[in-house]
Amino acid sequence: MSEASGYSLQHARTIISELEHFLIDLRQEDGLSENTITSYRCDLRTAGAVLNQDLTTITTEDIQQFLASRREQPGTTNRRIASLGRFFRWAMARGYITHNPLDRINGRFPTEHRPQPIASETELRALDQAIAAAPQPYRLIFTLLREIGIRTDEVLNLNLGDVILEPGREMLLVRDSKSGSKRMIALTPDAMPRSLRGLRSWVREMEHCPPETPLFRSSRGTRVSYDTLHRRWVAVCKAARLMDTVEGRAQPRYTLHHLRHTAAAELITFYPEQVVRRILGHRDPRSTRRYTELVRNRTHASERPASLHTPPRREAM
Repeated sequence: MSEASGYSLQHARTIISELEHFLIDLRQEDGLSENTITSYRCDLRTAGAVLNQDLTTITTEDIQQFLASRREQPGTTNRRIASLGRFFRWAMARGYITHNPLDRINGRFPTEHRPQPIASETELRALDQAIAAAPQPYRLIFTLLREIGIRTDEVLNLNLGDVILEPGREMLLVRDSKSGSKRMIALTPDAMPRSLRGLRSWVREMEHCPPETPLFRSSRGTRVSYDTLHRRWVAVCKAARLMDTVEGRAQPRYTLHHLRHTAAAELITFYPEQVVRRILGHRDPRSTRRYTELVRNRTHASERPASLHTPPRREAM
């Protein structure tokens, strides 16, 4: 047996063998949330179970076959491409491979993200009432998601020092859960009144805490986790009577992400697209434009004469 083949048998580096090393570096370098880390872990474990050979032997064709075999929605496929691409870039930086097999397939699968705001005014009122009755800090968390539209991870990662409430200069410093970059979001009383009131009251109660203190902490003093927040969301949906039975199990009619879509559809009526794009953290302006189109279509539909969408009433004989 040659020295090279002996190395490959005893010291082969695979996606699975290097996964946790990659995640440790990712956590330290970018400060990503545990939910984002978990997403990377799930994607790479799934890929590693199929692409289980040495990293140096994985080809673009291997990855294309893996993706095709999954037969998943474009959004899921895009996420797996992004996770694998970042892993292989890390492996290149470590000197484990000489090229990234994802270079030729990044962005190959376009995704059409359709806005899904909560359309029923009755359901929206019921949900707002249930959120207002929720205990803190969950009431404020849901209010920020509902009114500002930032991502769940972004809300949970906020620290006390990220909230600026100087008169006339009210802002949130939000870390983008996808890219890790930060953006400033202006808080205005016209579009975000409940968020502003809630943050002022909440920050007053934390005025003696250092700036790096998590803005939202559990009863144990640790940062609120996504799992805990989801359990509270289920309770809110139950209180609003927005539960459906699917395959014998009760589940919320709407997800936390529906709050983001709903907020975006409302914000686009207050601000220009470029402002809403910055609030939401959209990298692609087309993502924001879809909300403009949604609101425009709704407006046109409501302005149509009744004769255009209701059958004429028959005259009595």
